[in-house]
Amino acid sequence: MANKTWGIFWGVLILACSGWGGGEEQATAAAREEMLRTAPIITIAKQESRGRTSAWIVYLNEGEKAARAIFKYVNRPRPKNLPSSYRYELAAYELSALLGLELVPPTVERTIEGRPGSLQSYCENVMSEPSRRRKKLVPPDLSLLQNAFSEMSLFENLTNTPREDASDILISTQNWRLWRVDFSESFAPDRALLPDSLFPRCSRKLYQRLRETPDTEFERRLAAYLNKDELDSLLHRKRLALDTLERLIREKGEAAVLFES
Repeated sequence: MANKTWGIFWGVLILACSGWGGGEEQATAAAREEMLRTAPIITIAKQESRGRTSAWIVYLNEGEKAARAIFKYVNRPRPKNLPSSYRYELAAYELSALLGLELVPPTVERTIEGRPGSLQSYCENVMSEPSRRRKKLVPPDLSLLQNAFSEMSLFENLTNTPREDASDILISTQNWRLWRVDFSESFAPDRALLPDSLFPRCSRKLYQRLRETPDTEFERRLAAYLNKDELDSLLHRKRLALDTLERLIREKGEAAVLFES
């Protein structure tokens, strides 16, 4: 990942993720996806982004709109050794959208310079979670941030993404909204929840989505990106997460576990 600091995140003119939920002329997820898919490419920086995924930074332009995005093209899916694939980035975005979380920045599939890959919006005006901790910053309503982290933990369990690097958690400096990035190694076919990862609360909306969305819809949205073992394990973890939430509701009552989003 590139350097993350308080203030501008990978600077320049950008269609900012931080615009979601506040500000004028907010773009919808569909509009952001369309721009990522079709906007002309101004230039590509192949050395700015560091990490195992060999990502490129792509500068896009469409009329008066400008954006910068991260392009991942490595495709080493399971069962290959040291699996890492842009397809897992696409799966994480689809899952986030399916659950109504809007937790993962807009991500689409696009071919650039003959390479298929995932193209994801950069986030601007964010701080990383380690930066927030170092600065000892807290939002006006701490419970909202705690609720958001609880839902993020649940999502990390579904995607089987251990929180090894808190720098992959980005927080808007404008409205305290959370983003979770870097899923290129996610969705390992483990049929257990992450150890020591708690999600004591979640929104009623997310709980209902998990209960009411049929497995066939998960399969329809994700089968293009995950193999059968990865998908079956995800569905098993979903059932375990629901069991955990339902047990907490029985023990503590709905009001202590489910919040209104």
